[in-house]
Amino acid sequence: MRLSGNIERIIDSMPSLPITVAKITEITKNPSSTPADLNKVITLDPVLTAKVLKLVNSAYYGISNGVTSIVKAIILLGLNTIKNLAVSTAILGTMKTKGKTSTLDMDGFWRHCLAVGVTSRSIAVKIGIDPKLREEFFIAGMLHDIGKIVINEHFAAQYLQIIQSADSKRVSLWKEESAVFDIDHAGTGKLIADKWSLTQSLAEVISFHHRPLESSQENRTLVTAVAAADMFCVENATGFAGNRTPDILSDESWKTLGLIEEDLFGIEETINEEIMKASIFLTMGG
Repeated sequence: MRLSGNIERIIDSMPSLPITVAKITEITKNPSSTPADLNKVITLDPVLTAKVLKLVNSAYYGISNGVTSIVKAIILLGLNTIKNLAVSTAILGTMKTKGKTSTLDMDGFWRHCLAVGVTSRSIAVKIGIDPKLREEFFIAGMLHDIGKIVINEHFAAQYLQIIQSADSKRVSLWKEESAVFDIDHAGTGKLIADKWSLTQSLAEVISFHHRPLESSQENRTLVTAVAAADMFCVENATGFAGNRTPDILSDESWKTLGLIEEDLFGIEETINEEIMKASIFLTMGG
């Protein structure tokens, strides 16, 4: 069944992300940018400013003294983290309105996405990623499955059949999507990433989280961490995004991380608490 043309038209008709997001991304690409530069752009958007400050002051970050300015938030968390908060807030503000007519239970879907995000971040800690970059692992994990939202909303009946078929065959959902459609949720997500001009690293996570060895060397660790987190969360049925059969991560992928699967044991002991803290992100769609 050919869906790619229909999906391309659907995504092309989606609203663009706020122009503020593009300006924020551009500023953070410049190594000479300062907190003041980023502050000027974010504060032009009062709604975005309020949402970023709400996130910064949430239990997720655990900052004891209230942060009342974007400049202070940038100083405390860094330009990259604030960029990721702004981008993810804008994406969730658009995508959280989707899925009203759906096959997937969206509460279960977003719980899975949060679980992958917090697990990806835990993996980043385990492998010694710079603390300033760990937030990118969380955001990438949280947004890895956004392609499912479009398929879920616009092709609900067919998607239900695919989910049931993948379940009965005990194959990973993306493989059954590819067998029935001419595009899977990762390919759909890539079209969304292109539409919104997302960063290359986030676009690669969305595109290759089921095939991490196809990602670039530059982003291989990030993509592989999200792939491992996704496998772990499917294995442990943390949330439900339509897939009950996890991918098997290759030995080469584990070598990329410098881990073995057993190194993830114990993460589940803290994952529920971390999901609870991270659920503040889902309020950003309102």
